[in-house]
Amino acid sequence: MTWLAGFVLAASVALAFDPSSSSNFVVYWGQSSAGSQKSLGEYCQDSTVDAIALAFLYQFPNTKLDFSSACKSTFSGTDLLHCPDMAADIKLCQSKGKIVLLSMGGAAGSYGFSSDAEAKTYADT
Repeated sequence: MTWLAGFVLAASVALAFDPSSSSNFVVYWGQSSAGSQKSLGEYCQDSTVDAIALAFLYQFPNTKLDFSSACKSTFSGTDLLHCPDMAADIKLCQSKGKIVLLSMGGAAGSYGFSSDAEAKTYADT
């Protein structure tokens, strides 16, 4: 087997999400305020899950995140959440071919962009 063939085979084994499929399974994660939610990594171990939407980014462009009880610390000198366990779990999910998305918006909050240029700048941050 050539190097390229081996790479393609390995890549195809790691992919869970199939953009051409109509049966991808997406879960919404991060808002179990009762503390009963499993870790993100546990959801990524589930072979039936193809994509996970993290809930959520509720304020932008002045970034505010809320993952309920899943993340409690902030980066020093800021109010931006620091979630080392989630970061490790996201890498695990990605290694298993899961798509990990960040849900923008929510039931309450202040969000929106004043222009396409502002949105592009935020996306490139």
